[in-house]
Amino acid sequence: MKKYLIIIGLLLCSVSVTMAQMSQQKKIDNTVSLGLKGGINTPRMLYYQNEPLSRLPQAWTITPMGGLFIDIPLGSALVFAPEAVYVQRGTDMSYEHRSGAQVHYTMSASYVDLRLPLELRWPISKYFQPFLVVGAEGGVRLFGQIHMDRTAPIEMDETIDVGDANLALIHAGALAGVGVRSMINLGAQEILLKLTVTAHQGLLDSYAAGEKEGTSAPVNVNAYQIMGSRLPQGLEATLSIGIPLKAREDDACSTFSRDRRWFKSGGRSNLGTWW
Repeated sequence: MKKYLIIIGLLLCSVSVTMAQMSQQKKIDNTVSLGLKGGINTPRMLYYQNEPLSRLPQAWTITPMGGLFIDIPLGSALVFAPEAVYVQRGTDMSYEHRSGAQVHYTMSASYVDLRLPLELRWPISKYFQPFLVVGAEGGVRLFGQIHMDRTAPIEMDETIDVGDANLALIHAGALAGVGVRSMINLGAQEILLKLTVTAHQGLLDSYAAGEKEGTSAPVNVNAYQIMGSRLPQGLEATLSIGIPLKAREDDACSTFSRDRRWFKSGGRSNLGTWW
């Protein structure tokens, strides 16, 4: 009888573990995760209606970015992943002025963004889930600098702080990209990993009101013509690491083994009476 009880117990244990794994897989796919993200951004500016400015070459600069995110599955295919991040926007241009002077102009400003992306994922497996992402973003400018230097005939080397006179305070834009997500086990802890590449397009003019009204002097020689709109752009590559916010489940096999030891010891363990 004891032999049959052990066999039945092991069979029940196997079924229980299989059921728990299937349930856990479902919970993993629908568990909220909280984490950090970081990566690089390549900022530049897009000029509308101003063809001479649009033709000026912009260097590809790389800046760091990072922040916090929360991953909220809305089903097996859709994930809402709001985030708060620090990011830099601006431009780096070198060109020849019509006077013959060589001009180098840079603008770099720091922002705090709130982003609201939606991820459409293909849950091929627990470890490989490619996805598309689209969303909206809004940010507030913090600080930054504008620098310009030029050669003769009119030499200049000037740096000023970014402020309300030369850069709009509020940023609003849209984002879209691709990525892949994976749930991996690190010992007893599960970790959510996401690799993402996204393109970002500003939708609000970044020229400051003071520039357009002529109450603040533009620091960019004659090439700085306040016409049309100047819209921030960016290309980001990021790594996100999150921890699922869920309680660890009891293991059916360990419970069964513990109960067997309790019966064999007459209700006692090395720590004393079971109850």
